[in-house]
Amino acid sequence: MLVQFTIENHRSIKNSSVVSFAASKDKSLEEYLLPMDTKKSLLPAIAIYGANAAGKSNVLHAMMTMREMVVGEAARISKGQKLPWEPFGGTKEPTSFESVFLYQGIRYAYGFSFDAKKIYAEYLYHWPNGREALIFSRENGVYEFRENVNEQMTLSNRTPENKLYLVSSNDWNLPQTENAYKWFLEKLTFLMDEEQTNSETVAQILDGDDKKARILKELLLADLGISDVAIKNLADKAMAITTTHRILHEDGSVEYFQLLMEQESAGTQHFFARIGGWLQALENGALLVVDEIEDSLHPLLTKRLIEMVQDRNINIKGTQILFTTHDCLLLDLNLFRRDQIWFAEKDNATCATELYSLTSFSPRKGENVRGGYLQGRFGAIPFIGGDVLWQR
Repeated sequence: MLVQFTIENHRSIKNSSVVSFAASKDKSLEEYLLPMDTKKSLLPAIAIYGANAAGKSNVLHAMMTMREMVVGEAARISKGQKLPWEPFGGTKEPTSFESVFLYQGIRYAYGFSFDAKKIYAEYLYHWPNGREALIFSRENGVYEFRENVNEQMTLSNRTPENKLYLVSSNDWNLPQTENAYKWFLEKLTFLMDEEQTNSETVAQILDGDDKKARILKELLLADLGISDVAIKNLADKAMAITTTHRILHEDGSVEYFQLLMEQESAGTQHFFARIGGWLQALENGALLVVDEIEDSLHPLLTKRLIEMVQDRNINIKGTQILFTTHDCLLLDLNLFRRDQIWFAEKDNATCATELYSLTSFSPRKGENVRGGYLQGRFGAIPFIGGDVLWQR
């Protein structure tokens, strides 16, 4: 599970900004919380609101860039190639990322700073037995190790200045850094501008009767009218996704008919594309990062997807979700705790994004936060002609 993520100098985010999944002292909806240790709990979901171009998607992009540099294409660059550096404005300062997370019951803190040409700093700490311990650190090419020092010094000498040591050490199967690497590989997943559902992805989703049953259950709970999903060969041997619908006539007779997936509504297609990622994250206990969660979905379908993560009977493996949204119907203190609602606002003078949570405003229990947000009380809304877009 993710404890917190810190960004500095990436796209519209200039100053150090933190998104924290650590639960506050808020006593509401405590049944949602995920246990971190005997004293602390973590949030299952965080929603980020903000006007268009306020920078909320840049928070997710920063997280995706960090993952890309650890386990993606940017991790496989050669010496001398450029890193995916996108600093704020015209600044020449390095960008910094840090993730604090739990993996197999142990807390880790991993971070680095970089520009287009090199890694300036990098570090990895863990807390076995509750005490902080350094695994490695790197500062301007100077490394420090506490375990397996000779082997790690050899690996550090093989690490180019534009490559992360976490990556190169795992290329050589170093056990000290394996778990941190696996967290990025296994537990950090994204639903960002996903492609249209195709037969190959559906085949993966429907693999196994249990998975198919869960998919169908969620489709039926979403009231999409679908009773079955299958993959069939068409006359030209192409693979096609078909959905089966059930009609109950007045005389009690039942009729079934099939549609191709492309004949379904955009909302149904989108829900089906996302439900697979949702179930996979729930199955793997992953952090799911989603941009514009409500895209092409009815608000009740969006709410259903969130409820799946917040239901401890469904979410038994510590799955979390971080998403951006404009859907004000989700701004409900019966659905979210105050520490789960975050805002991104761009400063008019500096054009820098500021991140803050609803807890900064201490709203009363049961307060209409939706109305307060649309009135501009919490910021992070668009202004047209100098006026708030909506008034009660």
